[in-house]
Amino acid sequence: MMRFVRANSGKYSDYSETSSAVKTIVSGMTAVANTLRQRMKKREEDVSSSLSSSPSSLKKLRNGNPARTVEMLERRIADEFRVKEYLWTGDIDVDLFSLKCVFTDPTLSFTGLETFRDNLESLQPSLRRIAPEGKRRVELRECGKDEDSADVVVAKWRMVGNLQLPWRPKIDIQGETRFQFRRERVDDVEEEEEERERKGGEEEDENETCLRVVSYRETWSETASEALWQLVTPFAHEKE
Repeated sequence: MMRFVRANSGKYSDYSETSSAVKTIVSGMTAVANTLRQRMKKREEDVSSSLSSSPSSLKKLRNGNPARTVEMLERRIADEFRVKEYLWTGDIDVDLFSLKCVFTDPTLSFTGLETFRDNLESLQPSLRRIAPEGKRRVELRECGKDEDSADVVVAKWRMVGNLQLPWRPKIDIQGETRFQFRRERVDDVEEEEEERERKGGEEEDENETCLRVVSYRETWSETASEALWQLVTPFAHEKE
């Protein structure tokens, strides 16, 4: 059964409201993590094949299990939070996203599934150490089709973690993510503009198409500055 969710209006902070200083800090931290990851990767595999930005190489990201219907897309987005806890683990379902998806949160904005995956994978080793299983959780409050937009799934969530750092900070952020989707070819073939115009009148077989997210927009109930402040603030944990 299709569920509908009303998006928050003007309640959550987003990328446009974050200061340049905070964006610079987070971008710098992400860049450092990516650099370290790439150096480690060079020792293990051939860079020319693993990091190619060609469409044929990017298609290797796929698991071959795309979402064919809105209901399927909605269910698998919910699993990203409930099952995979991707906000903490970085374990994403790559079949749900377009190769040129635009990803935005209050601190970063960029284009490309490969960049999104690399950013998450760069953070995974640190996340596993400082937010191990049992010390973190993701609560999915709501997930369903946006009441006002036929091509958007909205997820409302909360992520909580007692970080294993010397000063024992606690992360507690509520947020909302809007997944805007469209129908595209399963094989991700990039057609030339003239070829697309030539085929403009032809209908595609739905068995050859699927729904993929083309815009991922994450907003938080806290400002980006407040979220960063949680990282450096000691927290008096209750005894377990």
